Parts: sequence; structure tokens; C-alpha cells
Amino acid sequence: MRQRSILALVALVAVLIVAGGYFSVINPITRHLKYGLDLRGGITATYQAEPTPQAPVNAQSMAKAMQILSFRVNKLGVSEPVIQEVGNSRIAVNLAGVKNPEQALRFLGQTALLQIKSPTGKVLVTGADLSSAEGEISQGQYVVALSFNSKGAVLFKQATTKYLGQQLPIYLNGKLVEAPKVDTIIPNGQAELSGGFATLKQAQQTALLLQSGALPVKLVVLASNTVSATLGHQAVVASKRAAAIAIALIALAMIFWYRLAGLLADIALGVYAFLLLGSLWAVHAVITIPGIAGIILSMGMAVDANVIIFSRVREEMVSGKTPRAAIEVGFRNAIRAIMDSNATTFISAIILFFMGSGDVKGFALTLMIGIVISLFTAVFLTRQFIRLAADAGWARVRAIFVG
Repeated sequence: MRQRSILALVALVAVLIVAGGYFSVINPITRHLKYGLDLRGGITATYQAEPTPQAPVNAQSMAKAMQILSFRVNKLGVSEPVIQEVGNSRIAVNLAGVKNPEQALRFLGQTALLQIKSPTGKVLVTGADLSSAEGEISQGQYVVALSFNSKGAVLFKQATTKYLGQQLPIYLNGKLVEAPKVDTIIPNGQAELSGGFATLKQAQQTALLLQSGALPVKLVVLASNTVSATLGHQAVVASKRAAAIAIALIALAMIFWYRLAGLLADIALGVYAFLLLGSLWAVHAVITIPGIAGIILSMGMAVDANVIIFSRVREEMVSGKTPRAAIEVGFRNAIRAIMDSNATTFISAIILFFMGSGDVKGFALTLMIGIVISLFTAVFLTRQFIRLAADAGWARVRAIFVG
């Protein structure tokens, strides 16, 4: 039993050290995490909505504009975009990691109103009748392939039938793009928009704008502010340095006060850190400065849980119990206090997550994940470490805790 426990403990520690070295040095988890506007850089802007002939500025048009902006931002692949209505006629947008902020703002605010008109100027088909739009290469030129929905296909067939042999002007945002001649009736609702695109990216962006639909109101950039990526990088470096110093001091303090148990707790805390970062990566969480604060707070709670457990176990050992009995009783007595403190903090984090917005949600999310993982590492992992140490004979009377 003793030899088996020694082998199990040594093997477990060796695996954790190898895994920790790999994910810290060779392939750091932090490299795969997404960072928010305050750490990665980007732009924050405020749009002013102005009425158009199609719609006034009201609750319905603003909701539609918010929906279209969200669609366009998500297609840009921006991490943790923040899009929220400010007052009755403004929309605030935060975009992290945007390489060309000005171009992104112009792209988001474009109206994208597609109209196919008759030779006399009557509107026959609009972008509202589209089902999809894709930028592609056709016959050596960049085009936007248009597919109309069932209603649009009928309207387009009627238009190509009525004006067979004539030109059907195509307008985008009120400007004439092209006026192709109708050579044949098109019954399947398929069309191509050439428009003289210089690059495939331009065709793809136009397709995205058309696919998201036309903005019901005109959006004008009222104010914008660019956050330097350099400042964000410096914040990341400073946060990593501060975290490393704090973890080192905590680890030394645990070893000083609790000897071998402190060392095993430090290993469990290392596992906690990797599980926390891995969980944040798995749920595609975006790390912000408030989020880092949540990580540090949850780590402090994990240390606090170990301190409570070891204090209870030490009390039982001092009273004369055997190491294994002291461990079982100490953990059982400590778990109530740990659960109470973590439960109240977890409830507070839930309230912040659902009632807050933006960075507050990031803080609450990292705190909730950290609390759950800290309970696992403190209550289960540290307990198993100490059990194996006791069974291996490394805990004579009080040696494991008091030297």
C-alpha cells in the first residue's frame, strides 16, 4: 500500500510538471486566448442615427439597425464586440483587434441599399428580396453572385420577361453600378453584380453588406477613439509580471507555513491555473483587465480554501489524531466554511453577469469559472495529494503540516 501510494504520488506530480512545462513554455495557453479592447487595442465609436425616406428614427428602426450592425460585426470576426444603444438615436460600438479602424467604421455604417430598376426608373426588385449574396470570381472578374428568395425570384423573372432585350439599371446606395442588357428570361432568381470591383475582398464586403440588409436609418460617426495595441500589449505584459510575482510569493508562503502540504497545495494551484485558462479558452471568453481581476480574485479564494483546510487538519493533528484521520476530519469540517464563502461570491457573480454589461460581464464570468475550478482543486485534488502523502508514510504525526 505504501509503495503503491509513493509511486502514484510521484507519477501524478511528474505528469503535472511535464504538462505544466508544455503549456507554459512550449505551447502557452495564453497565446490562444482572446483579448479585449483594453488589452488588444481597437476602436470605440458612437454613431448618430439620422432619418431616411424609408424610415424615421424610432425604436423599431434603431432595433433593426442594431441587428444589422451585429450581423456585420460578427462577420468581421471581431472578438467580444460591444454594440449598445445610447439614448434614443445613438449606437456605441467597441471593436477589439481591428487593423484598419477607419475602414471598419465606414464599412459598418454603409447603407447597402440595392435596387434593380426599369428603364423608366421604376423600382422592380430590392435587396430586401435577397436570400444570399457571395463575392466570387466569374469569367476573370470579381463579382457578387445574387440569389433572390421566392418572392424576389418571381419579381426578377417578371422584370426580365417584360424588359427582354432592354437594360435593367442596378443601383447600390443610390448610385448606378451597372446597366446590363437582358438577353434571356431568368426564372431561377440568380444574378451577378459586377460593379467594377478591384479586388475579391471588395466584392466579398459588398456581398456581406447586401446579405445583412440595408440600414433603415443613416448612421454618421459622431465620435471615435482608437486604443493603441501597444498600450494593450504593455498591459498584458504588466499583468503577467504581476501575476507571476504574486503566485511565487503565495507558493513560498504556503510552503513556509504548511511544509510538504503547502508544496502539494502549490501543485494543485498550478493545476487550477491551467484548468482556469483552458476553460476560458474553451468557452471563447475574451480576457480584459476586469477579467484578469476576476482571475486573481478567484485564485485568492482558491488559496484561502487551502488555508482553511490545512488549518482544520493541523488542529486535528495537534489534538492527537493519526494523519489519515486528521485529514478526513479536517477536510469535512472545512468544507462547510469553504462552500458558504464560495456560494455567496458565486451568487454575486451571477447577479453581476446578468445585470451588468461589457467589462462587468467579463469580470463576473472569470470569477464564476474560477470559483467552480477552485472548489474542484481544493476539495478534490489537494485532498487526494495529501491522502497519497499520508499513505506513503511521508506524514509522521505532524510532519506533513508542521515539520
